[in-house]
Amino acid sequence: MPTPLHFTDEEMSLLINLSGPIAPAARPAFLDAVAAAIEAKGQLSGVGIVHQVGRQIQRQFWEPPALPNQTAPVHRGSTRAA
Repeated sequence: MPTPLHFTDEEMSLLINLSGPIAPAARPAFLDAVAAAIEAKGQLSGVGIVHQVGRQIQRQFWEPPALPNQTAPVHRGSTRAA
């Protein structure tokens, strides 16, 4: 059984900050995905590696918020007759 990754306080703080824009329910999966990606690379962890991998994984989990007027019609140009 492989030993789990151990992140330093600085690395965990970075991951917590990166998980901020992610939906709260998806944050544990985000942290698991970051750990799995670092393990898959076979690299030792470090703040730089954690940041790089965390940013890549963050893009997979982040969903932009719905805008309140997203269903409103889009007006392009003037509606006045020339």
